[in-house]
Amino acid sequence: MSIVKKRLGFVGWRGMVGSVLLNRLLEEDELSCFESHFYSTSQAGQKAPSVASFDTLKDANNLEELAAMDIIVT
Repeated sequence: MSIVKKRLGFVGWRGMVGSVLLNRLLEEDELSCFESHFYSTSQAGQKAPSVASFDTLKDANNLEELAAMDIIVT
């Protein structure tokens, strides 16, 4: 039986609160439960964090892309 992972979008992950949350999720190995997408308003298309499910940062201004997420953390 294949388990479908929820799509988790991170917006604001480089800030103080976002980086602390991301570190906590990594410490607890919680990100393995999700297909993680990272968004940026200023660096879309650049390299995403190594824990991302995709290699590049997505555009945080793309509402269609954000709407495709099951969960968005800001």
